[in-house]
Amino acid sequence: MTRWTTCLSAAVTATITLTASLPAAAAVPLPTTARQAHGKAVNLRLTEKIRHKLADAFWKQYYGKSRPGTRAKVDGPKQVYYGKIRGATSTKDVYWAVGFIGIKGDPVSYQDGPHVWRKRGHHGWEYRGDTGGCLAKVPKSLLKLWHLPECE
Repeated sequence: MTRWTTCLSAAVTATITLTASLPAAAAVPLPTTARQAHGKAVNLRLTEKIRHKLADAFWKQYYGKSRPGTRAKVDGPKQVYYGKIRGATSTKDVYWAVGFIGIKGDPVSYQDGPHVWRKRGHHGWEYRGDTGGCLAKVPKSLLKLWHLPECE
C-alpha cells in the first residue's frame, strides 16, 4: 500500500466513523444558496456597457489613460465569451472575458488573439493580454462551460 492510499483509507474510515456517530437530523440536506456554490463557473450575458469597459481597459493598457473619443478607435471586443467564477461572497467573484479586439487603422493590432480580461469583485476590468491562441490564463471550468480548448 502506498502512503497516499494509506492516508486515503484512514480518511474514509474516519469519515464513516464520524458519520455513524452523528444524530439522524444531521443527515438531512441543507437548502443550497447561491453562495454555497462558490468556485462554480457561471456563463453571463455580455452587455454593451461591459463591452465598452473591456475596450477601455484594452486602450488604457496600451495607450495610457482613457480620453474622450478613444473608444471610437477601438474595434471590439467581438465574439466575446463572458462569465465568472463564483466566490464565497459577491466581492470575491472573479469575472472573465475572452474575445477579439483591435485598433481601427492598425492591422497589426488584429493579429493573434483571442484576448483576455479579468475583474475581481467590484474592482475595474484588467486587460490580461493576447493569448496567441492558448487560453491557459482562463480558468478551465469556464473554458469547459464555453466549449473552448485550452490551447489550439
